[in-house]
Amino acid sequence: MNKADAYYEPQDYDDRTDEIEVRKWHLMKPGAKFDPSDVGRVQEALSEMSANDAESLQIAIDTNNFEIIGRKIMSISFAYMESIAQEIAELEINED
Repeated sequence: MNKADAYYEPQDYDDRTDEIEVRKWHLMKPGAKFDPSDVGRVQEALSEMSANDAESLQIAIDTNNFEIIGRKIMSISFAYMESIAQEIAELEINED
């Protein structure tokens, strides 16, 4: 093997991860389409929550601590809206 054969040049690829991340956060900012603190979006997230989320929310409710309950509800909403915004951002950015 000579030096010319040992040279490795990676294939060009278009990594748009940062661009997707920026777009995702733009979609989730307050007042935006996927704002996780919007009451309609919170309701949507709760209606679509997984069995694990439902179980952990029940545990939070059983504490009778409204701060813990609120944090859990907002966590569910944030995670749900983030997943949707990620998918939309990937579609928009990769479509270009």
